[in-house]
Amino acid sequence: MPRRQDVANANRIRILDAADQLFQERGFAATTVREIAALSGLSVGSVMHTGDKTSLLVQLFDSLIAAGHMQTARTMDASTCAERVAVLVHPFVALFTARLDLSRVYASTLVSGTHDSSLFGELAAVLVDEIERAITQHGCTSANDARARAAALYFAYIGVLFSASAQAEITESSLMASLRPTFAAICTCKEEKAK
Repeated sequence: MPRRQDVANANRIRILDAADQLFQERGFAATTVREIAALSGLSVGSVMHTGDKTSLLVQLFDSLIAAGHMQTARTMDASTCAERVAVLVHPFVALFTARLDLSRVYASTLVSGTHDSSLFGELAAVLVDEIERAITQHGCTSANDARARAAALYFAYIGVLFSASAQAEITESSLMASLRPTFAAICTCKEEKAK
């Protein structure tokens, strides 16, 4: 007999899958909780127990971001600190631009403070750690400066990402192209200045 928590987790996955499908097909604003319930085969009460529509979007994006983080490059073949950081953030940029309308709702929800994303906070710390490791391993950032520089790179990334959400159109390549010089300005390695 399945445990109660297993059933709850399975229902949550069904609800998020249904929400994801409807958000992509119809858009966030046009999707209703009733439609999510119908597509998931669960009651409106079960959907609302998992979260309101905005909470479902935050949970969905949190899970997509977590999956994207698992795909971050395991090797750092990039030749510069700025490129190493670009490799680390690329999966998130790809997600952001692939689901631009939903990304905008997600970003505005986080900025509004109406719904929390525990993953976003946790992932920020993890990403700063990974950036710190990447720039330290490259050899041009001292251990004393690495943490502050990694935080600056992370916040520059978030700033560019959220600023891009205000643009009418943004592509993965154009967003990455705007991130690279931002990263290079913070990664002040001698060989990067020469390029």
